[in-house]
Amino acid sequence: FLPVSSLAQTVPLTKEQIFQIATLAARDGEYERAVEYFKKAIDIDPHFAPAYNSIGLVYETWQPGRVSEAVRYFRLATDIDPKYVECWNNLGKAYYAQGSFVQAEEAFKRSLALQPDQPGISFVLGWVYLLGQSMAEEALDCFEKALPATDNPVIYYGIGMAHLLLGERFEVLDAVTQLRKGQREDYAVKLEKLVRDNVKISSTPGTPLVTGMGELESVFEKTLASVSGRSAKDRDKGAIQGRLKGSLPSN
Repeated sequence: FLPVSSLAQTVPLTKEQIFQIATLAARDGEYERAVEYFKKAIDIDPHFAPAYNSIGLVYETWQPGRVSEAVRYFRLATDIDPKYVECWNNLGKAYYAQGSFVQAEEAFKRSLALQPDQPGISFVLGWVYLLGQSMAEEALDCFEKALPATDNPVIYYGIGMAHLLLGERFEVLDAVTQLRKGQREDYAVKLEKLVRDNVKISSTPGTPLVTGMGELESVFEKTLASVSGRSAKDRDKGAIQGRLKGSLPSN
């Protein structure tokens, strides 16, 4: 039998078949070749949104320093298919990585407008509001929407930080209790210390809260990882495998 790469060069293939070849290449860590074949699928059909989305995912995994390239391809995919929920989520995460918090908010809101029942994305949007825009009330609203369906106790750290931003000390202590119930003593101790030290966070709505607060930023990164199905260290071929799965439409 001919290898897949040889087959692709000798037999006319459909865009779907080329897409699958590209997906296999990405899963094997052959990112340059994957991009080449995703672009071949686009040559056949310039309106093939999953190929643009997948190129964005490859850039995000292969060359994370080129997040603007990932953003560009995710935007192309959503321009082609404005109802592409998965890609709106990918775009939101890429915008956050770029530090474009308002655009991240808009992308996640577009996704939730299309598919409201996404507690994981409400969870992430809460962090965008809290860390990216210092908007505590909006963050709390998102966390509360996500709370019934999430089993991640770290959400109470976000809730506690939002209440701290609003100067609501008793509510912060309640979040500390919930963190301890969820066996997250690490975050419970951090939050409790802020209350006991009478720390007041001064911020202006619309400005990032993450500046100079690396621990909070790391919480957000872990949140993104939990939503996208990746561990914080897993940006290799295993990482992209899960996110590319199911990207190909059935028709």
